[in-house]
Amino acid sequence: MRLPLVLAAVTLAGCGRADPPAASIPAAVAAARYVVRSDLMAVGDLGAPPGWYSPGFPPLRSARLGERSPDPAFVALLGPKLASKTPAIVDPETGLTPAQRDDVGGLLDSYFGTPAAPTVRVPTPDQAKTLKLEELMAKPGEVAVALADATAGKDALGLADAALARGGVLYRRWCLQCHGSTGGGDGAHAIAAAAPPRDYRRGVFKFVSCFPKGTPRAGELGKARKDDLKRTVRNGLDGSMMPPFPQLADADLDDLAGYVVHLSARGEAEFEVIARVIKLSTNPNDDDPSYGKEFAEQLLVQKLLLTLGNWKRAEESPIPIPPENTPTELDRVASAARGYKAFAGTCAGCHQDYGRTPQLKFDVWGTVVQPRNLTLGVYRGGRRGEDLYARVYGGIYPSTMPDSKAKAATAPATGPDEIWDIVHFLQALADPRARAHLQQFEPSIKLDP
Repeated sequence: MRLPLVLAAVTLAGCGRADPPAASIPAAVAAARYVVRSDLMAVGDLGAPPGWYSPGFPPLRSARLGERSPDPAFVALLGPKLASKTPAIVDPETGLTPAQRDDVGGLLDSYFGTPAAPTVRVPTPDQAKTLKLEELMAKPGEVAVALADATAGKDALGLADAALARGGVLYRRWCLQCHGSTGGGDGAHAIAAAAPPRDYRRGVFKFVSCFPKGTPRAGELGKARKDDLKRTVRNGLDGSMMPPFPQLADADLDDLAGYVVHLSARGEAEFEVIARVIKLSTNPNDDDPSYGKEFAEQLLVQKLLLTLGNWKRAEESPIPIPPENTPTELDRVASAARGYKAFAGTCAGCHQDYGRTPQLKFDVWGTVVQPRNLTLGVYRGGRRGEDLYARVYGGIYPSTMPDSKAKAATAPATGPDEIWDIVHFLQALADPRARAHLQQFEPSIKLDP
């Protein structure tokens, strides 16, 4: 039996980096399992939001509540997307049979463990052969490459069992109350939050400092470097309910970030399997296989391997941020003036009136977001120049903000870099003194309504 409430007891199992003796863990705590998700999942285009949702009632929750929702406009929009033959929203609660739900839960336990004994289990080549993973791979030899990438990714990310156990204790002490036991952003304190805490289960993050090299592979966009996660925990997110945790030691931060990666990889595999199993029963193609636990395990292991490989590539793909190349104040103002023109041609379509005009969108989680009001100078991912450079260069994939990597200079040391120009403009936009200097430098620039 799955007992989410027993996780509160796990919180008391200890803190810090010392691993609690196995004998000191109560039997009920040791037996607790991660619950299989039952909340609605956005799997397609949700359209355009009809407005902001009521606090505590994100759109997918309204779709579930139906007539009991305080937001009938969201129910009217999203209800048909749940009932469609090709749904944009799927319901694991009704879309999975009890037997399928048990299958998924057992497989997740097998490969990702439990809260008291988390793991990330990469199969051996012999196990992969027994699973016939090559049936799901596009090219010969892909299984061997995926196994090697996954093993290297697990090592690079520090996902050893002992580190995950320590990270799990820290997570339950500091994070579970908002982010929930499985990282779904559904903890006890999440309902009162101004915006839902991050749901790790889609395997994507907003504020990252990496971007895929070459053409992005499936699932590669939105992955974070471990340092990105550590920075978010250390500093918090300005303008949100996410507080800073400056008291955590570096080693604890590393363990905690590793546990977040564990929850994210588990959630991404869970999402893939549930969505595919529901599709098999509601809208199958002629070439789709029949459901079976063996097929579900193939799907889960394939996603696990590819996900760890994507995390590994994120670690290896930091955004190349060149020097600012503005040695004087005049150089910086000139750069901001160029950035104003670049912004007008690239960013103003979404950030209308510099973000003061709301342009509501659905993000990948099915919640409502709007492009940042840039005149306020409040940036959840950090306000340093390098933070803003990374946002412009790589975009914010989960929120639909596109990348602008093509604007990076090929030789920034000898000439202007258009992304730095945009960053300098953004920094001037939010600073009254810098705005005045910019408009004196270029009188044609109009920043106020």
